[in-house]
Amino acid sequence: MKQNSVTWRLFLLLVSLAVIASCADEQAGKPVEGPIIEQASEHVDDYTGWEHLARDVPAWYEDAKFGIYFHWGVYSVPAHHSEWYSRNMYNPDTTIYTHHVETYGPLSEFGYKDFVPMFRAENFDADEWVDLFVKAGARFTGPVAEHADGFSMWDSDVNTWNAMDRGPGIDVVAEMGRAARARDLKFLATFHHMWLWGWYPTFKDPSEADAGDPAYAELYGPVVSEDAWRHRKGAARPDDRFNRRFTDKVLEVIDGYHPDMIYFDSRFGHIGIDYRKEIVTRFVESLEEGDREGVILYKHLDLPDYSGVLNFEKARMNRIADRVWQTEEPITTFAWNYYEGMELRPAADILHAMIDVVSKNGIYLLNIGPRADGIIPDEQRDILLAIGDWLGRNGEAIYGTRPWYTYGEGPRKDAEQVEPAEGEKKPAYHELHYTAEDVRYTTKGETVYAILMGQPDGGSTVTLTAFADDSAPDVVDVALQASGRGLEWSLAPEGLEVGLPDDLPREMAVVVAVRTRATLTSGP
Repeated sequence: MKQNSVTWRLFLLLVSLAVIASCADEQAGKPVEGPIIEQASEHVDDYTGWEHLARDVPAWYEDAKFGIYFHWGVYSVPAHHSEWYSRNMYNPDTTIYTHHVETYGPLSEFGYKDFVPMFRAENFDADEWVDLFVKAGARFTGPVAEHADGFSMWDSDVNTWNAMDRGPGIDVVAEMGRAARARDLKFLATFHHMWLWGWYPTFKDPSEADAGDPAYAELYGPVVSEDAWRHRKGAARPDDRFNRRFTDKVLEVIDGYHPDMIYFDSRFGHIGIDYRKEIVTRFVESLEEGDREGVILYKHLDLPDYSGVLNFEKARMNRIADRVWQTEEPITTFAWNYYEGMELRPAADILHAMIDVVSKNGIYLLNIGPRADGIIPDEQRDILLAIGDWLGRNGEAIYGTRPWYTYGEGPRKDAEQVEPAEGEKKPAYHELHYTAEDVRYTTKGETVYAILMGQPDGGSTVTLTAFADDSAPDVVDVALQASGRGLEWSLAPEGLEVGLPDDLPREMAVVVAVRTRATLTSGP
C-alpha cells in the first residue's frame, strides 16, 4: 500500500477526471433527474502530516474478493424511481416531484419525514439476511449506516431521527454486525450523509415545503442556498457545525459498533480535512485497540492513497492495478434501492463482473435492495443463490487468488483498450456482456485459473493464448476446477490448447485449472 505513492496519486487524479466526465454523461452517475451535479472534489488536498496513518491492506480483505451490502431505509417506502427520491421529490423539475404530489399531496403537508412512520421493517431478520449472503458466497457485509436522507440506521445519540427511536424501532447496524460476526463475516458500515449538505431545499418557505421548517432541521439539515442545493460549482461547502455533526455520527458508529470496514461515498472531500483526519485517526485507533485489521474505502481524491482503498462506483479498471481496489455495482440496471418495476441484472452478468474485477486485483461489492418491510424479494434471492452455487464449485479460482501477469484475453479485453470514437460512448457497466471467448486469469500457489466467461461448446478446443508468452510457466496438468476432471492439453505456438469434454457441464463460467511448475503467488 505504501509504495509508489506519487504514481498512484497521479493515477487517482486521472481516475477522478474520468469519473467526473462519466458523471456528466450519466447525470452524475446517479439515477437522478434534473440538473447535472458536481460529484468529485474541486481541488487536491494537502495530506502532509497524515503519513503515520498509512496502513497495508489486510490479507483477509485481499482474499475475500466478494461482499454484499444493501441500500435500505426510509427511501424504500415510496419504492419509486431510486434512493434519490428523498431529494427529487422536492424538485419541481423532476417526474418524481409530480409523482409525489399526485400520490401523497403537497410537500407542505406530506414531506419526506412523513414516510418515517411507514418504515416499519416488520419482517427484517438479520440472521436470515446474513445466512443468505453466506450462501451467496460473500465474505463481508453490512448496511448503509446513513444515506444522504439524514436518517441514521443505528441507535444514535447524535441524531434522534434514527431507526431505533423512530420507524421500525430496530438498531439495524447492531443487528447486522452481530449476525455477520456470528458467521465469521467481516462487518462493513457505509456513510453517505456528506450529501445532506444541500440534499433538501431547506431555503424554501415551510408553506411551500416542509424541508424549510426549522422544526425538522435535524433530519433535513441546515439552511443552505439554492446554489448549494443544486450542487453548483462554487457553492458554499459544509460549515464547521455540519462537519462536526457529520463526524460525530461516524465516530459514534466506529466506537459503538467496531466495523472492520468503513466506506465513504462521493463528496467526502467536501468535509473539512481536519474532520476527515479525525475520522481516519479514530478508526485506526479502534482497530489497534481491538487488535484488528481493517479497511477504509474512499472515492476520488478524498483521502490520501496510503490510508485506504480506492472504491469505484459502477466502473472498473481496464488493467491490473498495482494496489488492491474495489468496485461496487447494484443488482439492478438502474438504482440502488428497491423500487417498483426494478430491472435486475442476470446472475451471469454479475458473476462475470466479479471475475473481471478479481482478475485485475480488485474486490467486488454487490448491492441489493430489500423491500421496506424487510423482505428480500425472491428474484434477488435467486440471483444471489445462483452466484453462491457457482462459487461453491469454483471458488478456488476466486477466493485468496492474486493476479497473473495478464488479466485476460478475448474480444471484451480488446474493446476495453480502445477509446470510443468521437460521438460514441463506452457501454454502461450493466451493458458489459461476455462470451466464452473472453478469458480471465487468476492465480494461487502453482495454479493458473483460466475462467471462460460463458459456456463453450462441448468437445471443442480452447486455445489460451496467454501461455504462448515467455512469461508463462511450464504446464504440468489441466483439469476442470468444478469436478477435478482431467483434460487433454498440448502446447502450441499459439498457446495452451485444451480439449473440453463432449459432456461439459453447463456453467455461467467454466474454470480450467492449469497446474504449473512455478509458484505464482504467495497467497493461501
